[in-house]
Amino acid sequence: MQPLAIVLVLLSAVMHALRNFFNKKALDKQAFVWWYEVFGLIFFTPVFLFTLFQKDTNTSISILYICLSALIHFVYWYFLSKALEKGDLSLVYPIMRSSPALVLLFSITILREDVSPLGVTGILLVAAGVYTIGMQRFDLAHLLGPFRAVIRDRAIQFAFLTLFSVAGYTLVDKIAVSRMNPVIFAYVYPWISLGLFTGYLSRVKTGGVLTKEWRAHKGSILLCGFLSIFGYFLILWAFTIGRMSYIVGFRQLSIVFAVILGGQLLQEKNKTIRIISSIIIFSGAFLIAVAD
Repeated sequence: MQPLAIVLVLLSAVMHALRNFFNKKALDKQAFVWWYEVFGLIFFTPVFLFTLFQKDTNTSISILYICLSALIHFVYWYFLSKALEKGDLSLVYPIMRSSPALVLLFSITILREDVSPLGVTGILLVAAGVYTIGMQRFDLAHLLGPFRAVIRDRAIQFAFLTLFSVAGYTLVDKIAVSRMNPVIFAYVYPWISLGLFTGYLSRVKTGGVLTKEWRAHKGSILLCGFLSIFGYFLILWAFTIGRMSYIVGFRQLSIVFAVILGGQLLQEKNKTIRIISSIIIFSGAFLIAVAD
């Protein structure tokens, strides 16, 4: 990976972990997501307008990929808010972000990308660390615990559904930014996602939920609005200069940050196991970063 791509992904990882930390503390997770996505688009509007009126800007768009990405992101917001509502940040977040294995499969079979043995090793380490984060103890008796949790734990189930949606939009967005300007793409698809999410909230939420959430967490909402749109735009930018599988793998450093935030600030359980697992994930991410 190029140094610029590493910097972009690292910044995005920090932003993503912080956004989910504040979302975990929200009164209503879905209302919180709605608010920060609205402000994210507002904050990103000047960047979009500046890009749009540059003489050399490619303004062609792909309606198919915009709509497909918007739909998948809408589903992602739903599953994400449910997972954070029902489970620990330091448990569900690593599962939600364990997409490198799926993305690797997609990138090889669909995008026909070549992946070096070092990159594969790094991605497997990330996957191993993510799995052990779900264990209560490092012993044989608890080895199958994460598998069993998929059957009975709603938080784990929503986390895995979030995982699949992350892998899905990552693939779609990689293709999209190869066909249109990343800034234009990053600005247009969220409006469609937000329209879908607004329609959903109007049907399932009682009056006053959005107002109550705004009054309780307006500062966090504004901060997350910035982190949301600019954090993911950094990933879209990195996609244009690096391989998708490596970028997604290295971004798993956000898991380390989220585990620390959950364990230290939210006082979540199994801190030692989750920190050790985070070190495994970091090791895998490092191999991915240096792979050719």
